[in-house]
Amino acid sequence: MVRPKHNRIVSKSPIISGFRPYGRCCSKGECVQMKYDEYEVIRLIDHDGKMQAEAAEQMNISRPTLTRIYACARKKLAIALVEGKRIVITNDNLDFKTYQQQKTNIQVMNQKIAIPTCEGKLWQHFGKAPEVTFVTVENGEVKESVVMQAPEHEHGAMPRFIAAQGATDVLCGGLGQGAVNMLNQLGIQVHGGAPTIAVEEVLSQYLGGTIVYGDSSCHHHCDHHHE
Repeated sequence: MVRPKHNRIVSKSPIISGFRPYGRCCSKGECVQMKYDEYEVIRLIDHDGKMQAEAAEQMNISRPTLTRIYACARKKLAIALVEGKRIVITNDNLDFKTYQQQKTNIQVMNQKIAIPTCEGKLWQHFGKAPEVTFVTVENGEVKESVVMQAPEHEHGAMPRFIAAQGATDVLCGGLGQGAVNMLNQLGIQVHGGAPTIAVEEVLSQYLGGTIVYGDSSCHHHCDHHHE
């Protein structure tokens, strides 16, 4: 009998998306990917000073599971520090098959999610969306949804607009690498490749951990001007 999969609770998205090494680096193009649950364990134990039992209870996992996650996270930090590799903190673009294989469903409890939309549906091209829907999530539940007119399509206008509204995450379809970089620099996590469906449905899939991400690259539809 398959054991039920429990959500691993992360209180909120990280305020940054990673770190870069400074100085001469022997592993210039490589990076260490740290998942949200690994980040959360480091935050709770090493930053907040919680005991492992308390941290495990807060994350809705067993003490042995927390110990394994903690060891993996510390190993990644050591590799990045000693070998001069970048750290990327990410929880996006994991399709449902990957979630099933990992038997891991990470639930971020407190977020403000920006979704480029048009007439109640996710709009596929980030920089060209006529509207942005801002969804406030508290304790894993949707508390408020506000639709705002998007800014004029100028370079960098959309990321700055989203950051000004206090968003922590962007859930979108396709977007250019320039937009991704700018959002990350503003401390906003990007979840690209989401399907073009109703806002309520894409949110339900995202919060439930069942969303299947597609290609998040913008290709020829979004040129540099619209990033």
